[in-house]
Amino acid sequence: MTKIDRYLFKQLIGPFAFFCFIISGILLLNQALGIINIVTENGQPAYIVLELSLLLLPKVLITAIPISGFLASVLIINRLFNEEELLVMMSVGRSFISLSKPFLLFGILCSSLLFIVVHNLGPFSHSKFLDTQERIKREYITQIIKPDQFISHQNKYTFFFGDKGSNGELSEILIEEQINNDTSLTHIARNGQVITNGSSNSLLLRNGSTQSYNKKSGNFSLLQFDTLVFNLDQLRRDIVSDRNNYSGSNTSKLKDQIINIKKDDPRLGRVVSLIHDRHAKTFLAMLFPLLGIMAILLGGYNRSGYSLRIILCILTMAGLDLLRGASKSWVVDNPSIWFTQYFSPILCFGLISTTLWLISNNTTGLIRLKRRI
Repeated sequence: MTKIDRYLFKQLIGPFAFFCFIISGILLLNQALGIINIVTENGQPAYIVLELSLLLLPKVLITAIPISGFLASVLIINRLFNEEELLVMMSVGRSFISLSKPFLLFGILCSSLLFIVVHNLGPFSHSKFLDTQERIKREYITQIIKPDQFISHQNKYTFFFGDKGSNGELSEILIEEQINNDTSLTHIARNGQVITNGSSNSLLLRNGSTQSYNKKSGNFSLLQFDTLVFNLDQLRRDIVSDRNNYSGSNTSKLKDQIINIKKDDPRLGRVVSLIHDRHAKTFLAMLFPLLGIMAILLGGYNRSGYSLRIILCILTMAGLDLLRGASKSWVVDNPSIWFTQYFSPILCFGLISTTLWLISNNTTGLIRLKRRI
């Protein structure tokens, strides 16, 4: 690397870190709203919000890294134009191909970071996120069973337990359920116990009564019972975890799983598409910084039309990412066409190569301006 290459490369790092921080923060903020809802609805402590947010960070970085690399390259090449540094570089014989070298190295850096996140860190954090969700599912019972306390849950249920024995026996139980704005249902029992059957949990109430009251009509009903089963699973809300997908497995484990999956198994398409989609994302992260500078350099030294070219470049990025997502769905249905998932990075490489050829063959105003100087 020459001094100019090192200079440009260092200039790219700062904006990249800044954009990555801003974009990740915005995406995390959007996700945090759902996390806070999960935590509050299930009576979890506040630190769970931070834990789940950190586990979601690799997921948002998968989106933030390619976009940040593109924005950093656009910002730096625009600054080179405005401060006329690019004109000086070209006037001393610096070609566009040579000028794109530090941006290519920067793209390799972005691709390497995304490679680590997509293939290892992302699956690990996704698996831990699912584990935390499962833990919240198991702990919601302990959050509502607190002796000598009235516990409100989901703004619909109110629980009270007088005492909890060492064997798990509960006494002096009250459960009030708000059916609607006018009707409430109250269960009162002398004792009870939590019963677990697999992943299902129920509260067995003994020696009690069920009272129903409608404020609007004034109707009141009372039912005595010896035993009554209250389904605790209805309290688990807004937590959806999917253990049937493969997002929590790193790439090496996915490759090992392919060997044991039959060709007619629908799971094969999901595994194959996920592996190649991860590779396609890393290739695009390497090419997006080059795509950003090529879109601007194609206009030569003409300062007008920047906004239009940048918008067209952003639309091109969106189209390439849309093609990547579409090809992934194709491979899910037909794993034998896995190569179609690389159409997006190949097309991006073709656009960059064509742009480089155009600006390197006396087709831009910048080269003509350089010759006149």
